[in-house]
Amino acid sequence: MSFSGWSFAEATWGWTYHYSNKTMTWSEARKWCQEHFTDMVVIQNQTENDYIVSILPNRTNSPYYWIGLTKKHINETWKWIGNNSTWVGEHSWAVNEPNNNHITEFCVEIYINSGQNRGKWNDEKCARSKYPVCYQAQCDDSSCVKGSCRETLNSTACLCSDGYEGDKCQTVVDCPPLSQPENGVLKCSQGGWEFNTTCSFKCDPGFAINGSYTVTCKANRTWSDLQPVCSAVQCPPLSQPSNGNYSCSKEGQIFNSTCHFECHLGFFIIGSSAVTCAANGHWTGPRPVCTSNYTQVLRFCPKKKKKSTLWQKTRNLCCFSAGYKQALLAVAGCGALCSFFCICFCCIRHRRSQYFSIGL
Repeated sequence: MSFSGWSFAEATWGWTYHYSNKTMTWSEARKWCQEHFTDMVVIQNQTENDYIVSILPNRTNSPYYWIGLTKKHINETWKWIGNNSTWVGEHSWAVNEPNNNHITEFCVEIYINSGQNRGKWNDEKCARSKYPVCYQAQCDDSSCVKGSCRETLNSTACLCSDGYEGDKCQTVVDCPPLSQPENGVLKCSQGGWEFNTTCSFKCDPGFAINGSYTVTCKANRTWSDLQPVCSAVQCPPLSQPSNGNYSCSKEGQIFNSTCHFECHLGFFIIGSSAVTCAANGHWTGPRPVCTSNYTQVLRFCPKKKKKSTLWQKTRNLCCFSAGYKQALLAVAGCGALCSFFCICFCCIRHRRSQYFSIGL
């Protein structure tokens, strides 16, 4: 198929090769290729080199074609235009080439003739006139959604960016679904499990994260870390009270665990008989103690309430946090009946002094 001033060489499933019937300098040849096609031909391997040689016509008088291999000065490496590749085959150059015979041979021609130099390269002055060889790319901006289009001989393919797949890199990869953590909340940035999604975890009050707070879906379909779990907050261990014991509703003295204290016979409790592990990891209230000293009990009487009856005032002025029954048992355990009357006498006097001090 011929056109005015240029000819169609041959099409592959990937790009197409073209050449001109007119000779021109290397710079003119590249400009012509860029105006009519994509650019001057770029050879990526020996197979492509041999294929181009097979489709270009022999020219008796001047069997030379410019290719897109060049350099700017004598000490620079040969590079292909467009992709800056430095590929050079083991047997690409002709014998004794490149020789930079004229000091400024910075462009490359390919022989299309018979004999041992067929398909070989030679460095040449860029101002010389040769036939241009061009290529027309089939890739464009729409060829690959998330990736780059790569063309080789008889092949066009998309090289997908990380996290994408499909013939046009149109599909984002997914990671395995995450489950809502027990006693916690899971929230993801994109509402799913696809590549680059970041999921964060938050535990309910009384529970602490065990693991990473966030995980991200990677290109290899795995999460950046294991899914964390929400573990119940643990309060400091309780010590066994002297002359008493305790039991807890949950093992490990964890959040919401309530521990009940009891004193041995002959002792009564001062303080709360139960403490609970709170969400902040601390026990509610001070630890109770077991004592047989009744005088310590009087220090724990609650404050009187305003505008109360005489009975309420006297009842609140002196009381035992463990109750009268436990106090009597403690005294009885001491084997001293007189101690009981002594306690009553002290309590009555204490009430009377409080009664007169409040003006009743």
